[in-house]
Amino acid sequence: MIYGQDTTEPQGPPPPPAQRTRLWMVVALVGVLAAAGGGIVTFLLIRPDAAVVAVPDAAVVAPTTSPGPSASVEATLDVDVCAMLDPDETDRLVPQAEIKSRSFGDQTVLTSYISETCTWANRDISYKETRRMREITLDVTQYEGVGTTTAAKGAMIHYDSRLRSYTFASEHPTKERYQSKPVMIPGVGEQAVVSYQWTQAADARYAFGEGIGRIGGVTFEVKYQASQQDKEAGLFSTDTKQSVTEENALREVKNLLTQASASITAWKAKRPLPYAGKPRSVPTPTPTPTPVPIVLPASCVTMKPLAAKLVPGTEGAAARSEEGKAKVTDCQWWNDMLPAKPGTIRWRNLRATIRAFPDAASARYYLIDRRSRNAGTSNSSIGGLSWGKLDKFPGLGQDAFGYTIKQRTDTAHIATYTIYVLDGKNVVSLLFGGSDRPTGTPINSSKTTLMNLKEATEGATSAIRSVLGALDD
Repeated sequence: MIYGQDTTEPQGPPPPPAQRTRLWMVVALVGVLAAAGGGIVTFLLIRPDAAVVAVPDAAVVAPTTSPGPSASVEATLDVDVCAMLDPDETDRLVPQAEIKSRSFGDQTVLTSYISETCTWANRDISYKETRRMREITLDVTQYEGVGTTTAAKGAMIHYDSRLRSYTFASEHPTKERYQSKPVMIPGVGEQAVVSYQWTQAADARYAFGEGIGRIGGVTFEVKYQASQQDKEAGLFSTDTKQSVTEENALREVKNLLTQASASITAWKAKRPLPYAGKPRSVPTPTPTPTPVPIVLPASCVTMKPLAAKLVPGTEGAAARSEEGKAKVTDCQWWNDMLPAKPGTIRWRNLRATIRAFPDAASARYYLIDRRSRNAGTSNSSIGGLSWGKLDKFPGLGQDAFGYTIKQRTDTAHIATYTIYVLDGKNVVSLLFGGSDRPTGTPINSSKTTLMNLKEATEGATSAIRSVLGALDD
């Protein structure tokens, strides 16, 4: 059995949501916690009678948009705005995007409109040593005539307001903010303009292309933002961050505005949208590996003498599975009924995992990704889980790190130490930990005493050296 680890003229609609750098940081942190918590805490993998616990899903943080005056209304357009862009292009720009839409409206004596927004976002694209962020936003607003102001006039006022905003910002740059001179796009709608903006502040660095077009009483706005940063940069750091260039951003925004214009023209003419027949991709969840029990492999047989001391009373078990590009071999020694002092029973868990990649680069990228995610939880606590700092292990393999976890959850109470080591095409991880509890109580007993972390660290270090020695033979 194997047990697991691990956004006195009629007013326009509100502008697109303000730069959500802080929101992205919060989302990134949530993602780090979920990834670290779900992959490193000791849970059961193959055992029918066991419960599996993970860090609870964080509440979805939805961007808010001010609906305007108190006369705002709930309304939707009679068209799917998310179908107005070519899925092939949105997939290219934002792979594995999460697609969301929202709508709002306003009806007063001065203005009347319905606005719908669609976003394509992926803020965690793993690429070698970097983590990429991509997002497209499309806002479509349909105006209605109010008094002597026609729908087209209302849309024109909104368009002109945006154009003035771009122009003013381009003529008044600061050390921290740059806006390119707006560029008119002939042939896109009745009017269209694009611009580029970057911000480089001490705590925020980002850039995006944006643009607005108009057809009759409808405006359509597009924003494209992209960046990448080294995975091992600090969570709130702007070091090593690179953002989309002006040339690339303007090219993509022009392309997206052209697509939106074609769709709005078709919609207003009551024709099918040009991209309606194309399938939209949806994020593909990472499949859960299915371990297949095997005989203890040679790399783990060499651990048996040490395992007999660390986890007495068990012969160990092994399994194989696949995880992305890696072929995974797991070996584990688990005994939660070891005798201890009178009235107390002991639990010890030792697990070695060998991920064999097709090449050394893939193995290195995996270690970097793993360490960057664990760095996000270093010296933190959430939901009964407490992580220690990341430790370095110079001279162990080509690269290595380790950390402690104290777990007090509904599933188990245990202290563990985990080490990850890069060894050529392999990444080897080793977890060792345990706890003591009153006789007759389960492993999640509130009266549990966690294992001494020094003992867990020493045991894990000794065990992983044994595995590495076997791999090198």
